[in-house]
Amino acid sequence: MPPDTSPERPSVPTLEVPSTPSGAEPPDAAEGASSPADGHDEALKHLTSVLTRHLAPLANTIARHADRLVDAPDPKRRRESAMDVLAASAQIDDLLAALRHYSRPVDASAQRVPVANVVEDTIGLLDDTAQTRVRMKVEPEADAPIDADPALLRQALLNLLQNGLEATTAPETVLLRAARTDAAPQVAFEVWNDGEIELDDPSVVFQPFYSARPQHLGLGLPIAAHIAEQHDGSLRLTTNSVADGGTCFTLQV
Repeated sequence: MPPDTSPERPSVPTLEVPSTPSGAEPPDAAEGASSPADGHDEALKHLTSVLTRHLAPLANTIARHADRLVDAPDPKRRRESAMDVLAASAQIDDLLAALRHYSRPVDASAQRVPVANVVEDTIGLLDDTAQTRVRMKVEPEADAPIDADPALLRQALLNLLQNGLEATTAPETVLLRAARTDAAPQVAFEVWNDGEIELDDPSVVFQPFYSARPQHLGLGLPIAAHIAEQHDGSLRLTTNSVADGGTCFTLQV
């Protein structure tokens, strides 16, 4: 990860992430294109598969520990099982919340918010251990209010931070940096970690339900990208090379 002590970090190559594969024809323009009904069926099958993969283990966990709650005579064992049930229930709540947010996104309500406050408040949403692993840097030229929905912007940045932390082995840190480049009116929020996405096509990480981690639904980046679009901005993978400092996702709003 590039050090955050110098504001004059050299520019890095930008990997644009298109919404559709380069050179791909629209479905209705391709020979033998599928009907809308076929596309709907495939989407439904995919969603069913994703939900089954994520919810079935959680349902099994709840059922298993519910049986222990009924049968275990030891209060300590009952308490441990109850905590496991609550943890699995919380994971289900998180999955459903992500699906609701993705399928019915909240309209942005812009207001004037200081950039430094957004950065600090986002880090404050992490647990205490995670907070110690995040470095923040707000460049002087970016330290001014912007027009944005603070809740949505925090959500987008939180998704990026959580991805970065999970891709970084403790005690290594993640950098959240806010800057303006080339006198642009928009602010670029960069989230850096030391790793590298080892995929032939890194753009797949922006596809809904794609995740390299089985426990994740794969909606964090798509939701963050949509929030950026709501602010007339963008979310890009701007660096993906250990030699260039690691992985950097840039949310520009």
